[in-house]
Amino acid sequence: MDMQEKYRQQLDISYSYHLAKRMEKHRTNEELGYRTAGSKAELATGEMLEQEMHTIGFPIIHKDAITVDAWEFERAKMTFLNEKGEEETIQLGAYQTNFVTDGPECYSVVYAGRGSLQDYEGMDVTGKLVLVDINQRDEWWINYPVYQAHLKGAAAVIAAQTGGYGEVDERALNAQDIAGPSNAPAFSIARHDADQLKKMLQGRRKDAEILKVALKETPRITVQFDAKSVVKENMPAYNVWGTIPGKTDGMILLSGHYDSYFDGFQDDNTAISMMLSMGKTLLEIGYQPENTLIFCCMASEE
Repeated sequence: MDMQEKYRQQLDISYSYHLAKRMEKHRTNEELGYRTAGSKAELATGEMLEQEMHTIGFPIIHKDAITVDAWEFERAKMTFLNEKGEEETIQLGAYQTNFVTDGPECYSVVYAGRGSLQDYEGMDVTGKLVLVDINQRDEWWINYPVYQAHLKGAAAVIAAQTGGYGEVDERALNAQDIAGPSNAPAFSIARHDADQLKKMLQGRRKDAEILKVALKETPRITVQFDAKSVVKENMPAYNVWGTIPGKTDGMILLSGHYDSYFDGFQDDNTAISMMLSMGKTLLEIGYQPENTLIFCCMASEE
């Protein structure tokens, strides 16, 4: 039997699946997941993968420290009275910024369209949560409306993806890198929930029109907001890699990242688990490669 046939027979797909599921164990946010750069969850997962490499039997294993801006996103929930007068709590996503409440705190929410400078004309958003619509594929990246809101004194931006990314479902939360200052806070909201808030805000304006009362300020609703998102600079993270020595000086590098948004099964647990399954199978059949094979589990993606 040749090595290719031995490999096919020995390869265990169920091992890959179960390893990918095991990687979901450690999370920063108990409900949403998140195993972000430099977080406790990412560090714990890196240790688990290092132990997995020992169990697999890689003859050479390294754990290299790198320095990152670590992000811990523990929670973000908004509670309010909906149109029926019933208390409703919605789950928000977050971007890599600093924002911490001491339990649920009272905030006003206002709507600022696309979040451009022109959208703020006649608005006072000081200390308020500003709801904006974004389309990061066709217009601009999230950091632009976020920093505009920050300059206007807003407490934080709550961004709804109305196109471009995160269109799989109206109740889906979107997550992208923010590439902006950590002191300009930002969270994400599902389109369904954003539409509900916008409808309520529009109702405030219509009520004033019916009563023929001049609005002295931008329509707003009051919510309870409970959030903890913390960024810490110059924190450690670790690239973990195992090696199967080859017969020549050549090298082939396989890699995947083990940080994630949400549970990370598809991005990028499955790449890590497939890669380690390949190494496990090659070691089990006793294959000696021509080129040295390096299987690298990377922290922090970029």
